[in-house]
Amino acid sequence: MNLHLRRISLLGVILLFAGGQSCMAQGFFGFPLGPQQDNLEPIEQLGRSLFNDTNLSIPAGQGCVTCHAPQTGFTSPNLFVNFLWGPHFGAIPNRFGARKPPSAAYAGDSGDLTYVGPDQFGVDWEGGMFWDGRASGHHAMFPESDSSPEFDPLAEQALAPFLNPVEQNVPNKATVVRKVAFSRYRQQFLNVWGPGSLNFQDKEVVEQAYDQIVKSIAAFERSSEVNPFSSKFDAWLAGEVELTEQEKLGLWLFENPFDGQSLLDPNEEEGRTPFPQGNQGKARCGICHSELPGPNDEPPLFTDFAYHNIGIPKNPNNPFYFMPPRFNPDGRNFVDRGLAATLENFFLQQSAPPEDAPLKVLNKEITQEDIDNAEGRHKTPTLRNVNLRPFSGFVKAYAHNGVFKSMEEIVHFYNARDVPGEFDEPEVPVNLTQGIVGDLGLTEEEELAIVAFMATLSDGYTPPSENDFPFPLPFPFPFPLP
Repeated sequence: MNLHLRRISLLGVILLFAGGQSCMAQGFFGFPLGPQQDNLEPIEQLGRSLFNDTNLSIPAGQGCVTCHAPQTGFTSPNLFVNFLWGPHFGAIPNRFGARKPPSAAYAGDSGDLTYVGPDQFGVDWEGGMFWDGRASGHHAMFPESDSSPEFDPLAEQALAPFLNPVEQNVPNKATVVRKVAFSRYRQQFLNVWGPGSLNFQDKEVVEQAYDQIVKSIAAFERSSEVNPFSSKFDAWLAGEVELTEQEKLGLWLFENPFDGQSLLDPNEEEGRTPFPQGNQGKARCGICHSELPGPNDEPPLFTDFAYHNIGIPKNPNNPFYFMPPRFNPDGRNFVDRGLAATLENFFLQQSAPPEDAPLKVLNKEITQEDIDNAEGRHKTPTLRNVNLRPFSGFVKAYAHNGVFKSMEEIVHFYNARDVPGEFDEPEVPVNLTQGIVGDLGLTEEEELAIVAFMATLSDGYTPPSENDFPFPLPFPFPFPLP
């Protein structure tokens, strides 16, 4: 498998399309949110309006929804960006970040970045937001009720894209607040946060309003619209549908072999093809992407919110390598250090804290050893909606740098990372996760079964009816079926 064989011959044509910001919210270039749910709270409705506003950038055309659309599981909806690069361009089309957009769904349960101590698979840290955990939950936000500062890693994550020059490129907070003040949902904001809350000429109000904007977005991202738990897997857990034999085999292989239990046992007492006991958890996916309910019987989120270096190779077509030194001083030599860069920032703040240093601190004093042990580690993404796409030929990008272009490709990587000649060398060749990635001995049939099981995690599942077409359509049907 040669990861360098990319479809570069299309690059010039795609760049012409990519520059058309007016196309970003529809068609192959992205999809707007669907009709608003009736059960959203006012702050969630406001967050939805902010999330879907493509005017909150300079130039206009880039919003949260541009890189986090529901039709793709709240990750990139741009087929061509996924196909060619992985990392997404910003409001200025020739500016790219270093990583692909993570999913904005099922993220609200990730707590503050916290040291949890090493386990047998090298897990030291969990929590925080972004691939590298830099939205750590330690940034003080404007308090709503008393003088105590508030902290929320999900809201903290939303602070960054507006002002990031390679994303929405807004020069300052006041400009963001002014855009909201003149938006169609202005009254929504005032109803939620009170009269005078959008006075963009008052510096103190601007600071408060900016925090209120990101808190509203976080409220929407925690809503039932973004986290509906409406997949075939959820319906199966509720006893409403059956999994196919291939999907059951995929789950059997997927499960954590150290749990000593299987979801198939209580849910499939009869009528199940018995799979070999030695094969349960053969793929070891469930060690980091647990399929079991949470401590309060919450539906499984398929992530441990922890950080691992699974040996992802460089993405040779990552456009960040060609960004000017202002954005990427290392050029082609750029190495994505992941969590290590975040811990290094905390390490520097310990000795010379800036005036705006977080009021909360990590639960561990950072050492150089902590930084070294975090090199190359990135956060475990949820697998919910990992295969959700608007039509069967739609390309999604996988891994933090988007180097893989299909579920089959990344599953094979987990299976065969350490098999000579299969993949390029890891971008960061230290701290590699061992024992659960590398040379698992999965057959092609088993790999495809795992892909089939993960397809059951896509939201919006409805049982097939007799009116359904016998083959999937590559586009929405334009009128209701009789």
